Amino acid sequence: MGIMDWFKQIAGGDSQPESGKAAPAVPAPSEDRGAEVGGLNFKSAVDAHMKWKIRLESYINGTSTEALKVDVVCRDDQCPLGKWIYSRGGGEFGYSETFFDMKAHHANFHRCAGEVLASAQAGEKKKALDLLHHGDYVRASERVKKLLAKLFVLVADGNTAIDAHVKWKERLRDHITGRSQETITMESVARDDECALGVWLIGEGSQHYGSVPGFDAVRQAHARFHNCAGDVLAMAGRGRPDEALRMLEEGEYARASDDVTAALVDLFAQRRS
Repeated sequence: MGIMDWFKQIAGGDSQPESGKAAPAVPAPSEDRGAEVGGLNFKSAVDAHMKWKIRLESYINGTSTEALKVDVVCRDDQCPLGKWIYSRGGGEFGYSETFFDMKAHHANFHRCAGEVLASAQAGEKKKALDLLHHGDYVRASERVKKLLAKLFVLVADGNTAIDAHVKWKERLRDHITGRSQETITMESVARDDECALGVWLIGEGSQHYGSVPGFDAVRQAHARFHNCAGDVLAMAGRGRPDEALRMLEEGEYARASDDVTAALVDLFAQRRS
């Protein structure tokens, strides 16, 4: 199995290992180099993440030589993946909703791992093993693995440029048609500094890409996009949902969305060159 197929199988698989499905076949070691993107070998990151279970189980059973500390294990910025998330990973992919989700679930995973370790150090071996093999720890671990795989597929396929804002169309459509319970206001949607891409542009994106000529074009296109998104919601708020839905498919909103994608692609192309 090739490295991309391996990641796609994980990304599209069941997040619950109890489902009885066989684990994806491991790609050949010679393909591991192809898993490195943005300063992180995603295959090694997945492997290291999954080894936490073995490390914690060995500690609980008294067969580990590691001096694990709860105040370190519960932090999400101390392991190699966490350090990447808060440095180069955030700088290059912080605009991606998939990256944002992975970061949040990775933090939750370390909280769960800290609870396992705390129980073990309190002499509650059975509780520690139960926490390790069932419930929140298992779900958090599998979620991180799946999101890492999804992020790799997006990055390797070159789709992260649109991952940050393409979901807006679906979110707005579901809100207008009543299929979503999400609270969305025209004022919040019209702002360009609250979504994942907007936060990235203000913070890490500005630090890493601010000197690149195309950066201002991305900011301007992104601001126009949110103005148009606000106009769509305003139309729906005036009792004209059909017209609001048409605005999502054509006109200024559609052009603004395409402009954000084009500007992001140009920005990253300029950075590489």
